[in-house]
Amino acid sequence: MADTVLFKVDSGVATITLNRPDSLNAIDHTLAHDLREATLQAEMNQDIRCVVISGSGPAFMAGGDIRAFKERLGKELDRYMIDVTHDLHDAIMAIRRMPKPVVASIHGAAAGAGFSLAMACDLIIATEDAVFTLAYSVIGASPDGSSTYSLPRLIGYHRAMELMLLSDRFGVERAQELGLINFAVAKDELESETKKLTERLASGPTFAYGKAKALLGKSLERGIGDQLDAEAQHIMECSRTADFAEGITAFLEKRKPTFIGS
Repeated sequence: MADTVLFKVDSGVATITLNRPDSLNAIDHTLAHDLREATLQAEMNQDIRCVVISGSGPAFMAGGDIRAFKERLGKELDRYMIDVTHDLHDAIMAIRRMPKPVVASIHGAAAGAGFSLAMACDLIIATEDAVFTLAYSVIGASPDGSSTYSLPRLIGYHRAMELMLLSDRFGVERAQELGLINFAVAKDELESETKKLTERLASGPTFAYGKAKALLGKSLERGIGDQLDAEAQHIMECSRTADFAEGITAFLEKRKPTFIGS
């Protein structure tokens, strides 16, 4: 994996770190491509039971690489934008598709594509001084990275339009009020609290997590009848797993279950 995105696996947890700290991890084609490769790798590795996406340096991701855009004005910038967004979108699809939890661990700015990337994750933990903004309208652009898909589902049409049209900056208190993040922690506790959360997820019933994620991902696209049919199918598939047998046995024996992820 290239240096622009770091990838490591420890005890079933894959950590994907955006690593262009000098540019606040602003996304260019190289970072987008490497993020795509990292998320696909995490998706395909069955030993990985949880994924965390974080940023090195002072920010999570400050959006697109504006300098790279400026250099290409009048020089096939449109082709460059397509290449960047296609790789970013492949990464987003891998995040949404993979049958394991993905956690965004945010500090500093989560702007533009960084905001969109975070919203595509399953859980979000952020420092108390983190700052969020969609930012696209500031440079005369429409959003990418799936925020036009995720935000109406998370906060409703009018609030989503507010964030997209005005591009205002807001902190964790507003983010929690809107339901955009799950946990706010002190700046010096982000790493330890992220580790605690991801270790808990990695020791959980991964197969069942994947089924729950798939059900939620389709819930707004189905009628209730089709959704109930899917629920019945998925819980039946869970009932065939070793984790289900362990879960009900542990419950009856009044002990903590030991899940293996299948």
